[in-house]
Amino acid sequence: MITKIVKWFIFSVIIALLPIIFNLLIVLSNGVAPSLEILTSRGELLLVAAGIAASAIGELIASGQNYMTPKLLAGGSCVIILSLASLYFAHISATIILGKTLDANVVSYTSMYLYIFAILSGASCIVLAEV
Repeated sequence: MITKIVKWFIFSVIIALLPIIFNLLIVLSNGVAPSLEILTSRGELLLVAAGIAASAIGELIASGQNYMTPKLLAGGSCVIILSLASLYFAHISATIILGKTLDANVVSYTSMYLYIFAILSGASCIVLAEV
């Protein structure tokens, strides 16, 4: 089970962050002080959270009838996170396209919270898929 969690964490969580990590390198290379707002104010982390949640749901589906209540809670949490992250990203994208401004602080912190919840719910799904 530990191997499965480590594999999921490396290939679903860490690798999904690579675009944001490259963005950080570009910001640093241009002499700009990085901040959460600069790196995530356009909703990039929401896409990562959605991907993590979707990946975890895929692992949980058809994993058997054991521990159904915890599986429903973990899977349901991932569905909620996937939905919220996707819809909020769509809102952010449309707002940017329309030339309107958003509060970068709100976008960044909301993205961060959804990302953290995606990791926690996703890890729960990965663990429960093995039992």
